[in-house]
Amino acid sequence: MKHIFTRALTTFTFTLLFLASFGQQGTELLIQANRATLERDYTQAIALYDQYIKLNPEDFRGYFNRGTTEMNARKYTEAEQDFTKTLSLNPVYKEAYYYRGQSFVKQKKYDLAIKDYTHILDKDPRSVPFLKLRAKAYSENKQNDLALQDLNFAIGIAKLEGDLYKRRAELKIVLHDIDGALKDYHAVGKLMPEYKMVHYIKGNLYLEIKETDFACEEYKLALDNDVVVADRAYQEHCQ
Repeated sequence: MKHIFTRALTTFTFTLLFLASFGQQGTELLIQANRATLERDYTQAIALYDQYIKLNPEDFRGYFNRGTTEMNARKYTEAEQDFTKTLSLNPVYKEAYYYRGQSFVKQKKYDLAIKDYTHILDKDPRSVPFLKLRAKAYSENKQNDLALQDLNFAIGIAKLEGDLYKRRAELKIVLHDIDGALKDYHAVGKLMPEYKMVHYIKGNLYLEIKETDFACEEYKLALDNDVVVADRAYQEHCQ
């Protein structure tokens, strides 16, 4: 009896040591894979994630991390598959919807991207990142009115986020709303002073509506900000 107990204890101890070693090996693989991704060695990173997934087939992190690496490597079909597997293991993982939607967009599966983004927005309708993503997917899918609705709503939530005005201005140009685009680019100039191209773009828009004096003022501001592409327009229309 004592012999059986000793043997069982030895087996149990060995199992614990094995599991600890197994876990340590998996953690090390994740660290190495993450490092390879940061170094943009995507082939190596994917190979390391492959090993991790073999050791941990039920851990959603392996599939998710491999999926984001595949996105970086422009392997969008593979990324889509990994994000789908991630969601089968962790259905509430918001980031997987975020990236799977982007993989759909890259494959021009706009309806599927919109479905993923809407799934999150149904639960969190004020999520500005997902409103941005859905607006882009709507726009790519030629549903510009719906894209505009999302951007309008997002701006109502985040009034000081310059990137939202920039996106809406670009969309308004597509919708031939030049006055509206100019107003949004004016907000961009205030909220994103680092975006030097804004004056050049406004100059082009003013030319489009035959406001040459305003266009020249904007081209001059663009040149003052070292936007050299404005020089030709300034020489052609303002000299």
